[in-house]
This record gives sequence, structure tokens and C-alpha cells, in this order.
Amino acid sequence: MARVSVEVPAELVGQVRETVLLLYQATAESLHQALKARNDEEPSVDEAHLHRLRVDELDDLARLLGGTVRDAELSASRDLLHDVLYGALIDAGERLAETSNRAWRGELPLERVQPEAEEVLALDALLRGLDG
Repeated sequence: MARVSVEVPAELVGQVRETVLLLYQATAESLHQALKARNDEEPSVDEAHLHRLRVDELDDLARLLGGTVRDAELSASRDLLHDVLYGALIDAGERLAETSNRAWRGELPLERVQPEAEEVLALDALLRGLDG
């Protein structure tokens, strides 16, 4: 798998860290299930190995993002970084939708929508940079 790098600005590090941790948990659970289902069949062993490689990459990213609140350069397989950024973008989009809805109902001031929209746009730009 080809490794790529992406520079994550400080204001997005927390959101990206959260997505890395969620993917880490899901992948560890998938690894556990693959090992549990293994009955000396080659595909199960191969599947477990692929999950293990992904867990290792996610572990590296989680350590790198640790408690940092400054810009972070992430380096991993293209597929993994795509999943991380896409997951963060989905989460940001959901927050934008919720904030917009609450602002429309008058529960929040309209000014609260802009930062959420900027986060969505910034994550979209990172994802496009990775795909481009």
C-alpha cells in the first residue's frame, strides 16, 4: 500500500483524533472477530493479518495525535487516511446539520453555524487534497 502524508491544521486535530480512535476500536473488534472465527482456513488468517496491519497504522496515528493541539503531519496508507478524513468529514457534516437546525429553530444564534461550516469545508479540502 502506498503511503501518503497530509498536514492536519491544529483546529482539526481533535476531530481527526476522535475519528482515528473510533476506527481503531472498530478495527480491533474486527480483528478479534476474525481471530475468533478462524478455523485454520487461509482467508481467515489473511483477514486477521490485514486487520492487524490496520490496527498498527491506527496505533501510530493515535500516538502521533495523542494530546497535541498543534498542526500534525499524518503519514499512513492512502486508504486509511481517506477513511480517517472521510469519517471526520461525516461527523462534521452531522454537527453542521444539527447546529443549522437548532439555529433555524431559534435555539442557537445563527453565528454558531459558520464555524461548523468552515470545519466541513476544511475537512473537504484535506480529503480533496488526498484524492487529488
